[in-house]
Amino acid sequence: MTDDHPHSTWLRNVTAIALGLAIPAMVSGRAVLQGLAAAALIAVLIIAWQDRRIFARAGAAIRSHFGIMVLIAFAAMAVSIPGSLDPFRSFDAWARTLGYIGGCTLFWAFLYGDVRAGTLCRRALILGCAVGIGLVACAQLGLTWPLQTVRNTFGPVSSLWALHTLKAYASAMSCAVPVLIWFAWHETGKWRWLGGLAAAGTIAVVIGTANKSAIAGLLAMILVVSLVIPLRRSRRWVWIWAFGAAGMLAATFALIQMLPDAPSSTAVWDWIPTWLVDTHRQQIWHFVGGKIAESPWFGYGINVIERIPGAHEKIPGYRVEYVPSHPHNWTLEILGETGIIGFVPILLTLAWWLARHFKGHQTSGSPAALAQMGLIAVFWGSSLFNFSIWSSWWLITFFLLTAVIAAGPASGAPASARDEPGINSP
Repeated sequence: MTDDHPHSTWLRNVTAIALGLAIPAMVSGRAVLQGLAAAALIAVLIIAWQDRRIFARAGAAIRSHFGIMVLIAFAAMAVSIPGSLDPFRSFDAWARTLGYIGGCTLFWAFLYGDVRAGTLCRRALILGCAVGIGLVACAQLGLTWPLQTVRNTFGPVSSLWALHTLKAYASAMSCAVPVLIWFAWHETGKWRWLGGLAAAGTIAVVIGTANKSAIAGLLAMILVVSLVIPLRRSRRWVWIWAFGAAGMLAATFALIQMLPDAPSSTAVWDWIPTWLVDTHRQQIWHFVGGKIAESPWFGYGINVIERIPGAHEKIPGYRVEYVPSHPHNWTLEILGETGIIGFVPILLTLAWWLARHFKGHQTSGSPAALAQMGLIAVFWGSSLFNFSIWSSWWLITFFLLTAVIAAGPASGAPASARDEPGINSP
């Protein structure tokens, strides 16, 4: 049931639209995404002060079994802070991440209780993604000034400017793919078509920017979704899925092999081809793996892995450092920084979360549960190869999209009249 909100209609509408545009705003840069999310949080706090049901709903989510598991996992990670190489920086990353989760829980509580706000948020996200994809497509075709304008980049640029400057945007948008597909399934008319086109265009942008980590995330999504759907009908489909998965893996590897790569160097492992995982990442993983063995239980402290001894030494035969900023792999990063004590609770929490959505889809066929599993697969699959897991824009992307899915319609039925703005409006 949705709430009736006779006051602050304009603020609710603007907040919902800001939440929907936050992720697509990455086309303008990370700061715009973070700024919109921060402004939306302030607005939601004002709204919640007038409507205490939002705080109550968020509090109930925090006290749920899953909320308690998340808090336990964060408590386990906090054990590494006192012995960190930089305790203040570790506490900052720890508290900041916990704050993002709390803020996005409030976003969920706001959207979940307001049909109009939820609809505006979904449609703003669809429209924002479509516009962003259009700007990128124009830039890749040679018309760069619209994209340069929104990115505040003026003057002549190279023909590969759009390719190199949009890596982070492509990663954020890859996380939006399962959400856009679910929105397209739920919506009707022009919004369904626009959502589908935005999802297809996003995939094209990921490939066009040669973002291999985002491609890996999309592959993980396809493998998970293509396994979960048949399992609900018959377990005999598992063998067919296995053959299909092998074909998709082969096709993805062929695509990655054709994409441009960084200059080669001496590979660490013979069994990992350099066109699949570049040698710099191999060198980083090998170095960090060795350091984890030296401090396996508590790690070196959250968000300080690049400060471990030897991290900034130059790799022999390669003009880069062993750890220039982060390990480019979330498992190595969390394990190296929080040790086994911090890593295992995080892993169990993610596994339980994924299992809960899997069970929800198997029992009810919920497209929302399927979209959540797709988002989990994209984000954590992509994070195996790129970005620090503590990056603000990257975490906000995941938590915000998670909140938007969780606040949306539970069934897969197309949007009815009650979902239209103006019906049951605040």
